[in-house]
Amino acid sequence: MPSTTTAAASYPKLAALGFCGADDSVNHRHLILLGKSYPTIEWGILFRPDKEGQPRYATRQWVCRLAELLRQNDVANAPPPIRLAAHLCGSHVNNLLSSSTDTSCANNIDTFLTELYNWGFRRVQVNATAVNGVHTEHLGEKSTIQSFLRTTAAHLKLEFIVQKNEETLPLWNGLLEQEALPENIVF
Repeated sequence: MPSTTTAAASYPKLAALGFCGADDSVNHRHLILLGKSYPTIEWGILFRPDKEGQPRYATRQWVCRLAELLRQNDVANAPPPIRLAAHLCGSHVNNLLSSSTDTSCANNIDTFLTELYNWGFRRVQVNATAVNGVHTEHLGEKSTIQSFLRTTAAHLKLEFIVQKNEETLPLWNGLLEQEALPENIVF
């Protein structure tokens, strides 16, 4: 007699379904309602200072308002009521990838990542590609890998997502060559 176990049981369970590009045109309350109704939704907010306020790039004021609304429903020590992932682009990524050699970059990215956590973000996707305004010519250098590791180690409450594609190969390959990676880095 055939097994009653379905074939789907052998597939990995979907952990999150990312919706990226929420900006000032999106109603905060609708976003929160959808996020609470469908907890697998992870809202990806793009952060690139030179594009802030353009379509797909929310303003700081919009993000602060979202965080304020989320805090109104907050229970002490509970996870945020919806999933938020910061998608870092441009100068944020350049600061992260230079943080072990430039104290100004380290201070800038550390301050920003702390702010993201306080706003309710728990995951950070590092969009280290040229189209996202990142200087990609040094992705495989030892100082870049050390900067990435320094930043992730300094922010253990955040999970860092490394885009794994041909352009970012020097970065993710350099990370995978490390003897041990912090548990808060995923690919």
